[in-house]
This record gives sequence, structure tokens and C-alpha cells, in this order.
Amino acid sequence: MYSLFKKVVPGFLKSLIWQKYLRLRFTSNNKIGKRVIFSKDLIIGVKCKISNDVIFGRSVKLGDNISIGKDAFIENIDVGNDSSIEGKVICTGFGKGEIKIGQNCYIGVYNVLDWSDDITIGNYVHIAGPATGLWTHTSAPMCLNGIPLENKSQKYRPTKAIVIESNVYIGGNCNIYPGITIGHHSIVAPNSAVTKNVEPFSLVGGVPAKIIKKIDLNRTV
Repeated sequence: MYSLFKKVVPGFLKSLIWQKYLRLRFTSNNKIGKRVIFSKDLIIGVKCKISNDVIFGRSVKLGDNISIGKDAFIENIDVGNDSSIEGKVICTGFGKGEIKIGQNCYIGVYNVLDWSDDITIGNYVHIAGPATGLWTHTSAPMCLNGIPLENKSQKYRPTKAIVIESNVYIGGNCNIYPGITIGHHSIVAPNSAVTKNVEPFSLVGGVPAKIIKKIDLNRTV
């Protein structure tokens, strides 16, 4: 029992000291909630608001005036100034992808961002919640070919990047699938599944999403 105590406690204390140090470091210019877990490589700007119970995984860079909602899990992401990520948002994936979000963007509650491949989001993009998913991988070939879960090769679990250009609105309960580009000044209606690229200035919706009409910025959408 004593030998186990010697092994466990030093590591625990080291982690606790790091968390205390990082909290002191970040609270000098930001508002940090309770029970926030920081990663050692975390970069935070100034005037950010981090709510309770947020967990920061590896490779997170936040600009200035960023807000993160309660219980969010943030990882492999670079967020531009004046953007907001609501609570319960999950960044998850397997691979070498990363998420890049521009300025003045909004990520809604319970949304999922899959960094199995790159996700690039422009400026002034709103992705409403709940439960909108940006998926950069598919495991369908694994299912069809009886491939075990631990086999995450590109052959049976292919990935493709997602690009969402600036000035785009995506409604709640949507799914954006691997390899999709959504053009600037476009709207994806709620409850849609986007399986093909969306041209700029388009309103699309449905399962699968199809163009409903072209957007004229001189008229009310």
C-alpha cells in the first residue's frame, strides 16, 4: 500500500500544482469558472470567459474575447477573436486533423466537431445547436467489411476535410459530411444532411440537402 501511495501521490500533486499555476496565469486577464481543467500547451488571449467544468485537451489556442460554455470539451482547435462556443460542445476525433475557427463565429450547444481531418471555418459563421455535427470521417467501410474498431486505417475509415466559408448560417440538428465545402453567404436549413458541396449565396435544406433558392443580399431571406 505504501509503495502504491509513493507512486500515485507525486504524480497527482504535480498535476495539481500545474493546474493551480495555469489557473493563476490565465485568471489575470480572463474570467475562469470552477473546476476547469487546463492543458499544458493551452494558449488563451485576453477578456475570455470560460464557464464551469470546461475541459481543455491538447493543442488549443483561443484569441481575445472568447466565451466557452459549461461542460464543453475543447481540443485541437484555434479560435479567432470575439467567437463563442456554447456548453456541451465536443471536439473529438482520431488522426492529425485540426479545427480552425475565424472571428465572430458561434458554435451552438451540444454540437460535435470531428477533427479526424481538418475543419476550416471562416468569419461570421453561426452553427446553431442543438446537435449539429461536422463529420470528417466515416466508419461505414468498417461495418460493411467486418473491420474491428481498433483498425483506423484510411482504407476502412476514410477522412476528408470540411470547409465552411465566411458568412454562413447552419441550423440546428444538421449533419455536415466528409469532404464538404459550404460556400460563403449561404444558409443550411435546420434538420438537414449536407452530402454535396453548397455553392455560395445558396439556401439549402432537406435530407439529403438540396438547393431551395439563391440568396439575394438586397432582399430579405
